[in-house]
Amino acid sequence: MNILSYLPFVRRGFVRGGPPLHLTLFVTGACNARCRHCFHHEEVAAALAGPSVEQVERLADSAATMGPLLWVSFGGGEPLLRKDLPALARAFGRRGLRHLAIPTNGMVEGWQHDTVEQILDENPEMFLSISVSFDGPPDVHDAIRQVKGGHARAMSSVRAYREQAKKRKNLGVGIIVTVSSENQLVLAEHLEELVEELSPDNVTVNLARGKALDPTLLDVDVSHYQAVVATKERLMKEGRLPYFDFPMAKLAVARDRLMYDHVAKVAADAPRRHLPCTAGTLSAVIFEGGEVFPCEMLESPLGQLNDVNWDLAKLWSEKTANDLRRTIKETHCECTWECAQADNVLFNPRSWPALLSGTMGLGRRAVTPKPSRPPASGP
Repeated sequence: MNILSYLPFVRRGFVRGGPPLHLTLFVTGACNARCRHCFHHEEVAAALAGPSVEQVERLADSAATMGPLLWVSFGGGEPLLRKDLPALARAFGRRGLRHLAIPTNGMVEGWQHDTVEQILDENPEMFLSISVSFDGPPDVHDAIRQVKGGHARAMSSVRAYREQAKKRKNLGVGIIVTVSSENQLVLAEHLEELVEELSPDNVTVNLARGKALDPTLLDVDVSHYQAVVATKERLMKEGRLPYFDFPMAKLAVARDRLMYDHVAKVAADAPRRHLPCTAGTLSAVIFEGGEVFPCEMLESPLGQLNDVNWDLAKLWSEKTANDLRRTIKETHCECTWECAQADNVLFNPRSWPALLSGTMGLGRRAVTPKPSRPPASGP
C-alpha cells in the first residue's frame, strides 16, 4: 500500500459529483445474536439472504468502471456467517480496493479465523480491519446481545485475531463499542479494561441510533458518549491505544476527533456549523435485497440494484438518485451516524486546516464531556 495511491481521492473535497468512494454492503441478515440496540432487527429476524457472489461481482465490476473505491464495509447480520465471504472480498480486492472493514460479534468460532486468513491470502494489497463488538462488562454485554457467554467468546476471538495479526501486516484488529442507555454509566471504564486486556489497534465508538429493537436503549445522555470518546482519546495520548497501521493513518485519527465532536453536537442539538452531507454522493449503503440508500438512517432509497442487474453506475446517474441528493443538500440533512460524519469531515475543505493540525500532532487534547441534560437513569 502506497501513500500516493490516495491522491486521486483528494479532488473529491472540491468535486461532489462522481462515483462513490465508500460502500457499506449488507451481506446477510442472518445473525447469531439479537442485540437490543440493533436498528436492523427486522432483517435479522427474517434472516434475509444477502446478495449472491455473482451479484457482488457485477456490483464490483460496475463500481470499478466508475472509479476506484477507497473503502468497503461488510455489514449484517453477522457477516462472518457467510462461508463464501472470501469470494465477496475478492470481488472488490481484485479491482484494487484499498480498505475492507468487517464488523463482527466474535461468535462464529467455527471458521471465522480461516475466513480472515483466506481473505488476506487472496488480497495482499488490501488492508483488512476486523472489529469485534463489546457493549460493556460481561453481564451488561450479554443482556444487550441476548447471548449468554457472548462477552467471553468475543474476548477470545480478539485474542485469536491478535495472534493472526502478528504475522499479517495488512490485518488490523479493533473493537467497537456502542453507547446506549443500558451501558452509558459503565462503558467508559470498561473500555479502558478492554484496551488493557486486549491491546486492540483501534476503538470505534458508536452512538445507538435508528429504530432499535428496544427503543429505550436510544435514550442516551450525550455527556456519557463524550466520556467514552474522551477515554479513547486519553488512551491514545498515553500510548496505550495505537491505530490501524496503514498510510494516512494519522489523518484518519485527526478525522475521527473532529467527527466525534460533531456527532455529539448533533445529538445534543448544540450550536454548530453545518457539515454538508456526502451520503449518497461519496458513499452509499446497499442492503441485502439490493436496495441502495444514501446512508443507514434515511428511508428514501436511491434505487434498486435488481432493476439494473446490479449495475451501480447505471443506478447512480438516474433521476431518482439525483433528486434525492438535491434534497439532502437543500434540507441540510444530518444525523449521528459516525461513518457518514467521518466522510463529511474528511471531504470538507473547511475541515482541512484542523485535519492538518491534528495530523501534524497539534491540538491533541481530550474532549471534556459537558452534560447536555440531567444524566439518564442507569441500566
